[in-house]
Amino acid sequence: MPNVSIAGSTKTFEVKEGETLYDSLYEQGEVLPHGCLAGSCGACRVVIVKGKENLMPAGVIEQNTIDSVRSELDPKTSQGIEIRLSCRAKVAGHVTFKPMK
Repeated sequence: MPNVSIAGSTKTFEVKEGETLYDSLYEQGEVLPHGCLAGSCGACRVVIVKGKENLMPAGVIEQNTIDSVRSELDPKTSQGIEIRLSCRAKVAGHVTFKPMK
């Protein structure tokens, strides 16, 4: 089973492959920032620190929301940052992330 870690903490979670970041951690008592939990609001956005290749590709809804979130960020400081939505990003391997503020 893949492990998911929260950057800047000692928290690591064993998750089922194919589950979303949010659902996997919620089932283990870790509640991440969230809003609609449908991928439309962007409140659950996270930065993938390590393992972006270990997440399944973003679907249309997630990608549209990521594009909208990215348009609000400073291009100078957000260049190269991998943003995903914890309610939509499905785990396929080991990942380290941090919630975006």
